[in-house]
Amino acid sequence: MAGLYEELLALSENGRIPFHMPGHARRDDFEGLGSAARIDFTEIDGLDNLHAPEGILREAMERTAKVWGADRAFFLVGGSTVGMLAAVRALCKGGHPLLLARNAHRSAYHAALLARAPLFTLPAPLHPLGFALDVSPESVRAALDEHPEIRAVAVTSPTYDGIVSDIASIAAVCHERGIPLLVDAAHGAHLGFLDPGIPSPVSCGADVTVMSLHKTLPALTGTALLCVRGSLADPEEIAAALQIFETSSPSYPLMASVDSCAGRMGDAGLFAHWRGVVGRIRQNAGDLLLRPRTAGGDGEGPAVFGFDESKLLLRCPPMTGGELAAFLRSRNIEPEMIAPDYVLLMTTAGTTDEHASALIRALSELPRPDSGSDRPAFRVPVQGEKVTEMWTAAEGESLSVPLEDAVGRTSAEFLVPYPPGIPLLVPGERIGGELPEAVRRLSESGCAVHVSRGLFGGSLRVVKEAE
Repeated sequence: MAGLYEELLALSENGRIPFHMPGHARRDDFEGLGSAARIDFTEIDGLDNLHAPEGILREAMERTAKVWGADRAFFLVGGSTVGMLAAVRALCKGGHPLLLARNAHRSAYHAALLARAPLFTLPAPLHPLGFALDVSPESVRAALDEHPEIRAVAVTSPTYDGIVSDIASIAAVCHERGIPLLVDAAHGAHLGFLDPGIPSPVSCGADVTVMSLHKTLPALTGTALLCVRGSLADPEEIAAALQIFETSSPSYPLMASVDSCAGRMGDAGLFAHWRGVVGRIRQNAGDLLLRPRTAGGDGEGPAVFGFDESKLLLRCPPMTGGELAAFLRSRNIEPEMIAPDYVLLMTTAGTTDEHASALIRALSELPRPDSGSDRPAFRVPVQGEKVTEMWTAAEGESLSVPLEDAVGRTSAEFLVPYPPGIPLLVPGERIGGELPEAVRRLSESGCAVHVSRGLFGGSLRVVKEAE
C-alpha cells in the first residue's frame, strides 16, 4: 500500500493546475522552498482533512496506531506541545484536578492553566547533578490516597535526560481508581524499538501517550503523535481539543513525514545500527559518560527504574557544563543541552558511524573526571509553596521587580530554563531564597532562562499585594 508521501507525489505529478492554497502553487523555483513545495497541498479533492479524516489520513493514522499498539493515533504537526494541551484539556475538562509530576515540561503547566485544572504536584527526587529522577508508583498512590478528588495523572517518561519511570505500575495504581494516566514521552518515541527492555508507555498501559517523532526518529521538526489506549480517555474529546489547539491548515509534508517515519519502525537494521553506535561511544568514553544506576543493574548514583542509554550525560569535573560545551564546539560537535555541571548529547536514528567517530575523538582529548573538585554542585531550588492557583496569579494584578527583591512574594509568571523547559517556578508559587543563585548559575553555564513573556532580563512579575 502506498504511503502518504507517495500519494502526494502522484497527485503533484498529475498535472492539475492549482487555483487554491498554498500561495507557492507547488512551484519549487521560489527561493527557500525547494522540493518540499511539490507535496505541500491543502485539503483538495482526493486528499483528506486532519480534523475530520475519512480517506488517506485516516488510513495513515490507523497504520500508525498498529505500529505502537494503540487504539487510536492522532498525527500532530505542532509538536508534543499541542498534544499535551489537547490531552490535559480532554482529561481535565470542567476543571477536574490533575496530579502532575513537578518535573513536567512547561507545556503541561500551560495546559493545566488553560484548562483551569487545580494542580497537585509530585516533588521530583533529584540526582546530585540536578536532573530529575523517576516517579515512583508509591508516590502516586500516596498522592491519590491523600487527594481523592484528583481525576487524572500526568508523568514524564523518559525525561530529557533519559530517566524512565515504571509506567506499568503507575498505570495499575491509576486504573485501580478509574483514573487515566497521561505520559509525556516527547523524548521516547523510540522506546520499545531501540531497547526491547524499555517498552513504550503505550504498551505499559498509559491511557494517553504523547511522543515527538522529530526528537529521535527520522521525521521533520514539529511532528509528533498522540496515542490513546483503553477506555478511560475519550478519543473524541481529544479530537475536539485538537481542533482548538492545532492548526486548521496542517502541513502535508509534515504529515507525510509522520507516516513515513511510522513505516520505518519495522526496520530492524535501523535500530541495530543505532544500538551499535551507542555501544561504541559508551565503550570508548568510559567514565566520562554517566550511566544512572538502575534497579538490579549497574551504574552510579541513586537507583532509578530505567535509563535510556541513547542519551549521553557527559561530565568532567572540575569543568563546568559551559566549558564542556565550548570544548565540544571547538571540535565541531553541537550538544543538545548545557547544564551547570554536565552536558547532554543525544544520539538518534540519524546518528552515523562518522558522527560517533568524531565524538569519540573529541572525548579522547578530555582529561579523566576529577571527583575531588571543590566547586559546589548546582542546587535545583526547592519547589515553592503553592499560595494560589496558577490562573489566579497569572491573570491578576502584578508588577515587575528585580529577582532578588521578589524572594518571599508570589510569582505571577513562569521561570523556565530552556532547554529542558521544566519550570523552576510557576504562577501562584512563593519565590524561595535559593532561586536567584540558581538562575545566576544557569545563566553563567550558557542556559537560556525564560519568563512568560520571553527571555529573563533580571526581573520577575509578582502578584500585586493589597495596599
